[in-house]
Amino acid sequence: MSATYHVILTGGVGSRLWPLSRKSQPKQYLEIFKNDSLFELAIKRNQKFSDGLIVVGNKDNRSLSISSLKKLGVNNYHEIVEATPRNTAPAIAFAAFQVKSDDILVVTPADHIIKADENYDHAVSKAIKLAEEGNIVTFGVKPTRPETGYGYIESDGQNVVSFREKPNLETAKDFLHRGNFLWNSGMFCFKAGVFLSELEKYEPKVHEASKEAFQKSEEGRLDEALSMDIPSIS
Repeated sequence: MSATYHVILTGGVGSRLWPLSRKSQPKQYLEIFKNDSLFELAIKRNQKFSDGLIVVGNKDNRSLSISSLKKLGVNNYHEIVEATPRNTAPAIAFAAFQVKSDDILVVTPADHIIKADENYDHAVSKAIKLAEEGNIVTFGVKPTRPETGYGYIESDGQNVVSFREKPNLETAKDFLHRGNFLWNSGMFCFKAGVFLSELEKYEPKVHEASKEAFQKSEEGRLDEALSMDIPSIS
């Protein structure tokens, strides 16, 4: 029987919240939300959906993650410690190699502000069901302004038409006017095997280099030289 895992990506440095957030204390670990951090809120928000947790982060953030997890009483989880940042595609691949092919991954960043309510619960539950059917699911956010700092998803109903990089202001205004563009949240849901199959098909170098680095890791710690061979892509 398959399991569902929450994969939390913790490698960001939080540069947008500088000087509060800095390399030694990225924004996802700042306890500024009623004594909780964004990392801790993300863990709490997704516990109800998951049978297990996979924490993927860089070596600089490891002690911060461990401290937060101890605070939450979370002692049983998989840990993948990146020797050097290689962006989100390899980070997700490491998590997918960690579990069985039919297991579901709910992938989230550690630094989102999301209201944990019935709307969020419904979206994640729906995503898990779609993933069980073999779909790759991405989460879009309905835009409220012509934001140039986010990527966009062009949609046709539930189907993705295209992904667009951060636009200029005029393009962002056009996206908003057209009504079928969503902010790209960077959240995903899929079977581990489905993701790895697509990664191998479309980015074979990322797949093979990530697989080698994962297989030769020691207690979840990745080798830096092998990691540097992995193309850094989102």
